Formats: sequence, structure tokens, C-alpha cells
Amino acid sequence: MRSCWVKPFCLVLAGALLLSPVGWWGASVAKAAASIEHSPPVSDMVLSAGSIHKTIGTYGFEQGNSDGWKPRGNYTQIASVTEAAYGGTHSLKATARTAAWNGAELDVKSLLQPDVEYEISGYVKLDGHSAVPSMVKLTVEQQPTGGTTTWKTVAQTETADTSWIKLQGRYTFTGGMDALKLYVESSNPAQAYYVDEVEITQVSKTPTEPTHGIVSGFEDGTAQGWVSRMGAETVQVSDADARSGSYSLLTTGRQKTYAGPKLDVSATMQKGSRYTVSAWVKLAPGEQPAKVRLSVQRDHQGDSAYETVVGDTATTTGGWMHLSGTYTLAHDADSVSMYLETAEGMSSFYMDDFELSLVPPLAIEKDIPSLHGLYGGQFSIGTAIEAFQTEGAYGELVQKHFNSVVAGNAMKPISLQPSEGQFHWEEADQIVQFARQHGLEIRFHTLVWHNQTGDWMFKDKNGQPMTPTAENKKLLLDRLETHIRAVAARYKNVITDWDVVNEVIDPDQPDGMRRSKWYQITGTDYIEKAFRVTREAAGPNARLFINDYNTHEPKKRDFLYNLVRDLLAKGVPIDGVGHQSHIRLEFPAISEIEQSIEKFASLGLDNQITELDMGLYSNDTDRYETIPESMLIRQAHRYRALFDMFSRQQDHISNVTIWGTDDGNTWLSTFPIARLDKPLLFDERLKAKYAYWALADPSKVPPLPAGNNE
Repeated sequence: MRSCWVKPFCLVLAGALLLSPVGWWGASVAKAAASIEHSPPVSDMVLSAGSIHKTIGTYGFEQGNSDGWKPRGNYTQIASVTEAAYGGTHSLKATARTAAWNGAELDVKSLLQPDVEYEISGYVKLDGHSAVPSMVKLTVEQQPTGGTTTWKTVAQTETADTSWIKLQGRYTFTGGMDALKLYVESSNPAQAYYVDEVEITQVSKTPTEPTHGIVSGFEDGTAQGWVSRMGAETVQVSDADARSGSYSLLTTGRQKTYAGPKLDVSATMQKGSRYTVSAWVKLAPGEQPAKVRLSVQRDHQGDSAYETVVGDTATTTGGWMHLSGTYTLAHDADSVSMYLETAEGMSSFYMDDFELSLVPPLAIEKDIPSLHGLYGGQFSIGTAIEAFQTEGAYGELVQKHFNSVVAGNAMKPISLQPSEGQFHWEEADQIVQFARQHGLEIRFHTLVWHNQTGDWMFKDKNGQPMTPTAENKKLLLDRLETHIRAVAARYKNVITDWDVVNEVIDPDQPDGMRRSKWYQITGTDYIEKAFRVTREAAGPNARLFINDYNTHEPKKRDFLYNLVRDLLAKGVPIDGVGHQSHIRLEFPAISEIEQSIEKFASLGLDNQITELDMGLYSNDTDRYETIPESMLIRQAHRYRALFDMFSRQQDHISNVTIWGTDDGNTWLSTFPIARLDKPLLFDERLKAKYAYWALADPSKVPPLPAGNNE
């Protein structure tokens, strides 16, 4: 997929944003060390339908620091040490304790939610034997809002020796809390202790009733929760201008494009729910025209991500401009805020009549034909999903219409291994669990890509950007192999179709090869290495694909063909070609797509349509407030012609995957610009469009508008 995660303060060009953990086998986050987490393969695991086992945090202290734990007590000292460890090579040692409650503590207020049950576990070891047994406890200090501090024991055990003991128990709380602190205590204050492998796991569902919305009109003369995002700019209520009423919110003194008014919406937004967002903006007098956009910042476990809700909107001093869009909170988040920023410049501006509203619950149409049933015996029909789409109406839509799934982002390199040795399996695991429970095939996307790969992959042993040397080449290929083997070990025999390498062709280069960091350091060796290692690690039954976009273009197609032909001649195990097929209403010609399929089939290869969608725009600048029905009719006829071609080529095609479940979850809402697009078969309310009916019952589709031919 042609998308990327962009960190700080940039537009996230990720179409199908992913998230939501269910760590239902093994530890969910490996320690950030050079070694990888060893976990049992998925095929060996027993799945519990409907079970909740979501890892909130794990603490192994393997990076040589306290992992966010702090000393509890005036004199207490804590440090990551190597003199004792339950797992890995480090643990956290608490010394200089002067009271039983002294030791190591962790602020868990941002991690835990009210009315949710958690399982908390950890290993503790006393430093030296004692004649008198010590009572060792895991305890949570609770400071209720407006209430009295209480202490709740999660688990306890008595011990007198120096062996590692496990503390494990359940914890929940109700109501608002000003503070929640998890700590380890021991009844012998003179004795130091070690703690290791602490894990906090959610074991009950999050309450599903979200707050319905927020309205900010500023008519009470206050900022109504809006604050300065960066701290330097001034955000204040003004009566100098207003779209309605007497007041608006004025932001001045901006020193960065991403500085502006911010509102914390954490208490309002519920993961998996969809919201409409609206605000009106106007530049302050004397400012030059600027482009204003509305964005979201999500913070989770110390990391921040940024998403554009409403794209760059031309704004002047002459009138109020409406910013309007929809947003689905698709990821876990400790906090969520909405803010206004500009594409460039530091213009002062007014904002008024902000509204955030919950979209009513979705429901699928249950009495229409199954999409995958229409093509049974020809090829499987897949869709790209997020982890949150394994539940509710989205999950029902997937089960009814598709017999194959692919993770839109959760299995990309940076999602699985954001830093070396630190694997995040939660979102990928949830999708795999869902697919297995419902008998769906799974495509893996992707093992190797120039995009959405952690920067650490391309750093030398000293942490500097790699240059083309023999030493760096070996290091990079070794890291590549380590990543592939870790992933394949987890999903071997569960996932059979693998996008091994993605987007390696650049037709503007003399040899057709993309000048990615992979290529700059290793030449084409990384491609061969990736396929050979995947074959070894995933087994002989795995089907291995090379995936790319615009494979219909003759020049690019031929470069890819020559590369694959040469690799096959060297014995590199390639089973098929993935054609992304991000096409548009106007182009390419369907005959070009068919010619490409036939060309690769001539090598004896399978073909899969891996990321199909059909954008409605013919350029990268137009933007509709409402899509004309005539365009949706033309789209339907083109989808029909496309699938008729796929049926003709069914002997050469094993899978057709639609890149998204519905128009409300498409990467084209933010790429190439933020705008309304409807590229898929179901609309944002999960209702069948003309495009669906063109495949299921063409009689339900109006004829092409006059002057159009397909």
C-alpha cells in the first residue's frame, strides 16, 4: 500500500489505520534488546472465542533503565541491575527502604480505565535471607477525585528465601481517580528486593457507552477547555468577531505551523466509534490567505501519532470557512486531542462553533448476497481491515462478504518491530484470531518495504545512518533475516500467502530499481535474501509474492517482469505477483491490467489483486463536498467490467482483495490530499453501493450517463 506513518506534526498518509490489541498468546511486547521475543507459533495455540486478554504494559527493564518506575519513599533508590533477573538480563532493584511501603512504584493512571478488570503480575526476589518471613505485596494506591486515599492489595505472598516468587492478582476500580500508583512493598523495610517481568493485562471488555459529543460556542465567555497546544501561542475568547453569537476563540502569537488551539477529547471518544467533526475558521484582520486544517493527536504509552481529519482548507479574512469531516478512533490511546494548525505560516485565526458528534451505530444489510459467494470457485475475495473491525458491525460485514483478510497496517515492519527486538504483536494477533475463528484466509502484508520500517533498521552499529559498506550490508541483511524469522515463526501454517517484498520498482531509474535504503546498502541482494529466508522460515506450503503498484504500466511492468524472471532463473522461490490495483474512475484501461496478469502468468506465476480500490477523481487537486451520483454509477459499471476480466483470468488469479471494508475507512480520505472519496463497494454506513450491485445484480444499477462508455 502506498501509505506511511509520519511522526511529529505531519499528515499521516495511512489509509487503513490500525490498532487494538488482544495479546492472546505469549507476551505482547518483547524487551527492547537485540534478541527477539520467543513465543509459541499461532498454530499451536488454543483460541477462546470472545476472550479479552489485552496487554496494557510489560516491564522487563532490559534497556538498563527503570521503564517509568520511580522510587517510593524519601530515601528509596531504584535502578536497573544485572546482578539478578527472572527473564532476560536485567531487573529493577529497590534499596535504602525505610518503611514497608517503600520501594518501586509505577504511575498507572493513564493506563487503566474505570469499571475494567485487569490482571497484574510480576516476579519479586528478596536480597538476602531473613530469619523472619517477609510479606511481599503488589498494591495500588488510589486517590479518588474528591475522596480519601485508599490502598488495595492486588496480590501477596510470604517468603523468607531469595528465590523468585510470582505475585498475580486481579484489580478494578470505579469512578474518577486523581492518582493510581502500582507498587511493590515488603514487610521487612531493611531488606532490598528485585522486581522483574511485571505485566498488566486487561481481562474484561471496555465499557462501550461513549459520550455523545462536544459543542464549543464560547458564549459563556470562556475557552471551554481549549488551550494552547505548544504553550507559546495565546488562545483566548474574543468578542471582536464571531460566526454566531458574540464570541469566538482567537489564537495569536503562533511560532510553529502546528501551534494552535487544542481540546482534550479523551473522555468523549471511544475506540472503534466514529464521529463527525465540524469547526468554522476565519483569519484575523491583516493576515495573508492561509490553509487551515483540523488534526488529531493520539498518545499511547509514550508515543504520539498524528492524523488529519479535515485537510488543508483555503482561509482568508473575508469570511468563515467550514472544516467538516469524520474520524474513527481506531487505536488504543491514553489521551486524544483535536487541534487546528496551518499548512505553512503562523497566521492568527478565529475558531467558532466546534462540534464533535457520535455517529449512530452501524448495521449491515443481512439479506443481500454474499460477495465472496458470487465468485466461489474462481478466486477468494478479501478485504483489508483494522483490529477494531474484527468486532461489531464491521466484523459482521467481513464475515458475510469476504473469505480472506489482510492487515492494512498491523503487519508492516514498523508496526511489528518499531525498535530492534521490541515486537508488538497485539493488533496482528487480534486479526489472526478473528480470521481463524471465522475460517478466513489471511494474507500477510508486508515483510520488507522501504516505507513504514523503523529507522533503527538502517542505523549502523554506532547508531548512525548506514553508508554502503560491506559491514553495513551484512548487518542490514542479518536484521532482515531476524525480522522475517521472528514473524514467520509466529504465523507459520496460519498465514499461507505472504507479501515478501513491496514496491521495489521505480521505472524512472535506468535499471528500474527503487533507490531505497535497502537498495543503497545491499543492491538487489535484500530481495533474494528475503524470499529465501521466508521460504525456509514459513515452510514449503507458504506462497510468496512480490507486490507493487501501477503494474499495468508497460514500462514498470516490464522492469518487474525482468526482475522476477531473473530471480526465478537463480532459483529464488517466488510464487506470484501482487498487483496493488489502486485505480481511478478514468484510468487505467482494464485491458492494460489484463495484459499484465497474462504476462506474469506466462512465467508460471500466480497473480493476486492485493489492494483494489477505485478513486473517483482524475487528479490530485479536485475536492467534492458531495459526490455526484453519476460518478457512482460510472464507478459501478467499471467495477463490473473489471471483475468480468478477473473472471476471464480466473485460472491465473487466486485472490482479489479490496483495500478497505467501506468508504468510511479508506486511505484515499487523506491521500493524495484530504478529501471526500468513495472508492469501495460499501458506503460509510456499510450499505451496498451501486458498485456492489454491479457485481451482485446489475439490474439494480442505472445505465451509464449519456456520453459515457465502459
